[in-house]
Amino acid sequence: MAEQLRIEMDTYRLPSPRLGRPVLVFEVTSKVTDDLFLLVPRPRIVAILNGILGRAQQKTADFDFDLYGYYFMSNHLHLLIGVEELVDKSLVLEWVNREIARRINKYHDRTGQLLTPNHAIQITSEAHALERLRYVMGQATAQLKTRHPADDVFACANPALLRGEPLTGVFVHGNGVEEEVTVRLDRLPGLGDLTPRSHRALMWQLADGIAGEHRPRRKKAGLPVPDPEAVRQVDPWTRPKVRDRSPAPVVHGTPEQQAEWRALHATLREAYTEAHIAYWKWLADPRSPLIPFPPGTIPPSHARKAMRALAESG
Repeated sequence: MAEQLRIEMDTYRLPSPRLGRPVLVFEVTSKVTDDLFLLVPRPRIVAILNGILGRAQQKTADFDFDLYGYYFMSNHLHLLIGVEELVDKSLVLEWVNREIARRINKYHDRTGQLLTPNHAIQITSEAHALERLRYVMGQATAQLKTRHPADDVFACANPALLRGEPLTGVFVHGNGVEEEVTVRLDRLPGLGDLTPRSHRALMWQLADGIAGEHRPRRKKAGLPVPDPEAVRQVDPWTRPKVRDRSPAPVVHGTPEQQAEWRALHATLREAYTEAHIAYWKWLADPRSPLIPFPPGTIPPSHARKAMRALAESG
């Protein structure tokens, strides 16, 4: 119950340059089941992944969101997004991850779960948002798969951020019709006033710093300059040899903000559990009273769908 609790820190909304309103900013990570390399950046897979993000942005009648950056490694993905409400994040990720699973499974002629449940961490300041964009941009370089973020062949935002290239993809509709779509990249909070030239210069500064940071690691390991095209040839059914992952923070912010998040989570946890128990009792007996989930949280997906259906029927 309460272990599924998702919360927002409403006081740490950041100003969206596109929307002109404060939004909740999150870094989202989803892993491929069993760490398989099913998102290996073959041209068709890159087109599919870009196409899904582009199509999601077209569906503004269902949800609207900022997309600041993204990176699809072979066995996991990162999205940097801004949403107006916590439920919007849930709706966006539910749709995006479902469509990725459907299309990538079909590509590989497989069935079953493709992505593990996503892990979304709120970002509490403009400085931390820029730091997380740098982290997302440097995924392949940090893993010594490319020399520089500008060399990447993975489905990612780097070509647009660094060279201004359009991010195009293909979305296959249910009737089989293929539509070419473009992914829109939005400016990070705090960067809306930069000219295109200044913004691109900042992105190159980040990318050059990433390359410079990892060059000594590659040389120390005695590795040659990596060939970006080599990652396209990796067998999708293999797994990484090393799984070196550090614990994720509760928020991307200061130690004080992390402590604040933990205190808020503890405060909401009891109320959330009470509401969840009431929901299950209501399923067994509709005469039982429902208790609203506390503000700043979102019910589990099954509860949210049931509540929406109830509201629509009433």
